Amino acid sequence: MIGKLVRHIELDAIGIVVDHFVYSEWEGGYKVKFLKPVPHENLSSGFIEQMIGAASNFEEVTNESR
Repeated sequence: MIGKLVRHIELDAIGIVVDHFVYSEWEGGYKVKFLKPVPHENLSSGFIEQMIGAASNFEEVTNESR
C-alpha cells in the first residue's frame, strides 16, 4: 500500500501512503502525507500536512481529476 493515493473520508483530503502498520489482529493503519496542507482550526499552525490513522478512515483513490 505504500505509495498509493488515498483520500481521508472525513477531511476529503488526498495524500500518499508513506508507511503502514498493524496494531491488532484485525486492524491496521497508515501514515499519510497530504498533497496539499489541509486546513484545521484546532491546530496552532492551522494546517495538517501528514496524519497517522486507522486504515478504515481512508479509501484508495483510483481515478482523481482534481
